[in-house]
Amino acid sequence: MNVTTLKDTLVARRLALNPWTGFYFLQSLLINLALGYEFSLLYTVAFTCVLHLLWRAFPRVQKAVVGAYSLLAALYYPFGQAYGAPNFNTLLALHATNVEESTEILTIFPWYNYLLAVFIFALGVIAVRRRIVEPSRWGKMDTLGLLFSIGIFFLQPVQNLAWGGVFKVIDTGYPAFRFVKDVVVNNNEVLDEQARMAQLAGMKDSWHVLAVKPKYHLYVVVIGESARRDALGAFGGHWDNTPFASSVNGYLFNNYIAASGSTQKSLGLTLNRVVDGKPQYQDNFVTLANRAGFQTWWFSNQGQIGEYDTAIASIAKRADEVQFLKNGDFEANKNTQDEQLLKLTEQVLSTQRTQPQLIVLHLMGSHPQACDRTKGKYTVFVQSKETSCYLYSMDADRFAAG
Repeated sequence: MNVTTLKDTLVARRLALNPWTGFYFLQSLLINLALGYEFSLLYTVAFTCVLHLLWRAFPRVQKAVVGAYSLLAALYYPFGQAYGAPNFNTLLALHATNVEESTEILTIFPWYNYLLAVFIFALGVIAVRRRIVEPSRWGKMDTLGLLFSIGIFFLQPVQNLAWGGVFKVIDTGYPAFRFVKDVVVNNNEVLDEQARMAQLAGMKDSWHVLAVKPKYHLYVVVIGESARRDALGAFGGHWDNTPFASSVNGYLFNNYIAASGSTQKSLGLTLNRVVDGKPQYQDNFVTLANRAGFQTWWFSNQGQIGEYDTAIASIAKRADEVQFLKNGDFEANKNTQDEQLLKLTEQVLSTQRTQPQLIVLHLMGSHPQACDRTKGKYTVFVQSKETSCYLYSMDADRFAAG
């Protein structure tokens, strides 16, 4: 064994035994997972090499990178475990959520997620406080680490090209880079969609009604919130929490699947006319009812401030009469109950009207925290108090019987 080979072997052994190598590997692992992406040993090792090489060449830059990503990972970890990496739906929900609702959502994540988030942040503090020392000479292992990191950086773009796609450097699979790209790209798409919604929502509808022969004089549309099909007894759930819906002589659409994973996008695609996969916000079921000669009413238990900035709101403002139980934000008054919407409905029904009527009731439904909706009540304990309240909130009989 010559001297050069011996030196390289010693350097490799020293690098492998260096506690900071293991420390950066743990940091890379946790940061990758915290940002909501699937675990990849390849990218974890590659990012470990990046941190190690930055420390050798530009230690202050490395501290800034580690500190920034540790803080970002700590803040995003609870959300990422529940909703995954940033996408159009999560960015759309963020735009449609105010401070009060955001605060409430934070309470639904399990406590151990916050504990791990603190741990991630603590690791970042330790890394930032690492004392800078004079680095040893650049060796063969450093060169191999650099080549490996660069190769992995271009792995996903090359795969995209090989599979018939387009080679784009920004499509790298590094979670740290991918997170930033996903936030920027999806946020721009949300802003474009909101601008399109605002433009179309102000336009006159394009419905052409040929004939109107309503079977009933009164139609009521109830828009719920955060309702899972498997939590409803009438739709195959394990709990008998929908006695009315389970026995009523009506139609249950058992095979219907939500149009999207977020409320705003799902209802935007459901309640509006859709052309080439895009909602035409001026042509919705309320403007259709108006065009057909119905008198339309929209009663909401969700807040008025910011209400007209969402897909649901663009429909609501087309109704002849709009009333809100809350005068402020989404959570302006947690004491308002969905049952109070029935008093507004009763006022409509108390007067004889010649026009056919469409009444839309927009509920708080089962929105977290569910125990705020049920005033802490539940009938069967399932896993946790919040889950128990959630299942109890599905009992729409209390609302229908009101």
